[in-house]
Amino acid sequence: MVCFGSRLLKGENAMEILALLEKLTQHHGVAGDEKPIADLLEEEIRDLGPVRRTPLGSLICTVKQESPDKPHVVLEAHMDEIGLMVCAIDKDGFLKVTRCGGIDRRVATASPVIIHGTKGPRRGIVASEEQDPAKNPTVDQLYVDAGMSREQAEEEFPIGTRISYMGSFKHLLEGNVSSKALDDRCGCAAMITAARLLKTMDTDCSITLLLSVMEEVGGMGAATGANALQPISHCISVDVSFALTPELQTHQGGKLGDGPMVGHNPILSREVSEEMARVGREQNITHQVKVYAGYRTGTDADGIILAGQGAKGACTCIPLRYMHTPVEVINASDMENTAKLAAAYVAECIRPQEGACRA
Repeated sequence: MVCFGSRLLKGENAMEILALLEKLTQHHGVAGDEKPIADLLEEEIRDLGPVRRTPLGSLICTVKQESPDKPHVVLEAHMDEIGLMVCAIDKDGFLKVTRCGGIDRRVATASPVIIHGTKGPRRGIVASEEQDPAKNPTVDQLYVDAGMSREQAEEEFPIGTRISYMGSFKHLLEGNVSSKALDDRCGCAAMITAARLLKTMDTDCSITLLLSVMEEVGGMGAATGANALQPISHCISVDVSFALTPELQTHQGGKLGDGPMVGHNPILSREVSEEMARVGREQNITHQVKVYAGYRTGTDADGIILAGQGAKGACTCIPLRYMHTPVEVINASDMENTAKLAAAYVAECIRPQEGACRA
């Protein structure tokens, strides 16, 4: 039995995952235009094994390859971030926009953004046509002011140009950090770390790292990536979910610092979720549980589980405050414990021989 507990991710290891997280969050890759973040991630994971890209742009890294009769587990997180897209330019050079993913309209106005134009990144500000300050603007009322004439804007920002939030990486109290794009770059950092741990451990299964595109607009990257990886016996998908804030009741979110939330839902394997929680308890890896309402999770786990002839799936979520804003907040220990829990479960439970967990 592998033993994790509190031995891992201390000192330099903890600093490494935080450094990776800062690097990932401060890079850009709005849904449907993920190449910049994909290029960075490919460099980060190249030492783990051969890396290839799917036609949609998801990254597939072969961490360990066993014989076809052994289990095959996929560790997955999504690389894309929410943002905006230019859909028109008015006579005064203001950029009319539509959304790429579920932006939070309550805080959209006055947000500084980066417009990824043909001549390089340009800064802008989100503003709104809504004249009543008591009302949240609709997406149709939002526009971006780049300080340009119509002619210059049309030259630099063709229709379809992506726009990403600006949100610096900040260390807060009690181990919390804030940034844009923590959804789901913290999941990417956790799964990369889990893969690094598993690379040096005694395992008896094939292990693939899948960093997918387009989750914020429907999960197409994970679904197509999973089809390219068949057969898959197990998957662990990591995303974020709501951390408790004053407007939520206790059962509607998780607590920052109490570890990843192990999911329960009809589409998820109850057996896998319960075994993962058991491993966490036995190895003193802090975690909590989450029930996803409905019959699917709304995460990339759904598409992976349903690919091919199906896989036993788990979804673990890192608690996050202020989702889909430039100031998302997580606790660093929750990200670390996500990596530890995933690695411990795979090493102990995804084994074909007698005496191991039968997940």
